[in-house]
Amino acid sequence: MIERPSASRSRGRRPFLGIALALAAALPLGGCGKKGPPLPPIRVLPAATGALSVRQIGRDVVVTADLPGVRSDGTPIAAGSGVRVLRLEPGEGLRPGAVSDRYLVQQFERQGREIALLRDESLREHVEGGRLLYIDHEPAGPGAAGARRFLYGLQVVDPKGVASPPRPPSEIEWVVPPPDPRDLKAEVAEGEVRLTWTPGEPPPGAGKPPTQRFAVYRREASARREPEAPVHPGWLPEPAYVDRTFRYDVDYVYTVRAVASEAPGACESASAEPIAVRPHDSFPPAAPSGVAVAAEGESIKVYWFPNTEPDLAGYRVYRREAGNDAAVRVGEVPASETSWVDAGAAAGVRYHYSVSAYDDATPANESPRSEERSERRAESRRSGR
Repeated sequence: MIERPSASRSRGRRPFLGIALALAAALPLGGCGKKGPPLPPIRVLPAATGALSVRQIGRDVVVTADLPGVRSDGTPIAAGSGVRVLRLEPGEGLRPGAVSDRYLVQQFERQGREIALLRDESLREHVEGGRLLYIDHEPAGPGAAGARRFLYGLQVVDPKGVASPPRPPSEIEWVVPPPDPRDLKAEVAEGEVRLTWTPGEPPPGAGKPPTQRFAVYRREASARREPEAPVHPGWLPEPAYVDRTFRYDVDYVYTVRAVASEAPGACESASAEPIAVRPHDSFPPAAPSGVAVAAEGESIKVYWFPNTEPDLAGYRVYRREAGNDAAVRVGEVPASETSWVDAGAAAGVRYHYSVSAYDDATPANESPRSEERSERRAESRRSGR
């Protein structure tokens, strides 16, 4: 006899049966799933350069950008890859901001002219620290006397000629540069390199030049190229500058350029004749002041006011006995100390003390000695005698 399930038991199983059927319907049958169209293979390209910067120095245009040195998948770019430098003198209607970036790139790719292909040794000559610097000499021509407009672009190309994705080109308006400054001079003072120069004179018949601003550039003599930014913020209104950010005993090369206007990216003149400077610290601190002495038990303590020089290294204490002309150095303390204890002073002898300050130069510069102050240690008293 077969027992039939009760109605209540059948009703309890139906929800689970429904879930199982729904899951089975949702699962694809092996080999019966619909295939989509095949995806195209991912194309790996050299990565594009960083943002392109263009500026005018003299009659040249300087192009700079960071080179990533990798491909679009992050792997290193192949040896023998290069950089194309492209330039276009566009029509009036082709301006960044006036047309879309897409249209600008299309027209630049179609009309731009390759003016240099840098590979191997020529590329290494133009790259330092992963940053490319290329000088386009006189793009407007040697005799150009009016404003001209140019677009510049860069493309990284691998040994097979595969190029990086295009970036929108950068625009520059070339103008006749201001006259070069001349007679650059330098004078080293304590904590300062003082620079002066003479503004350049315009050529005969050119008329009075507009008000000039100036930019001073400093590099270490061992550096391959001048820095892209001046040593100071903004432009200088006068033909003079005081540099206080240098380091002593380092060889520097300074130059200066005139700036056509105060606008960002304004045209700069060609550089003045550079000048080499090696600042050396031969400037001693001031003599300490406020020197005082006091007998304290079986010793004599010497006090003074602190010096304020930023390169202060310490103090030296000198002592001479009454009746002697020569003082002897008896103590030395770091710049953080402003007192010294003479534990070797003999009882009953009058001593004259003076203090000097010295800096951290090599060799150290020592100040004149302070005024002398004298004291005598009293005889010691022994109990029970």
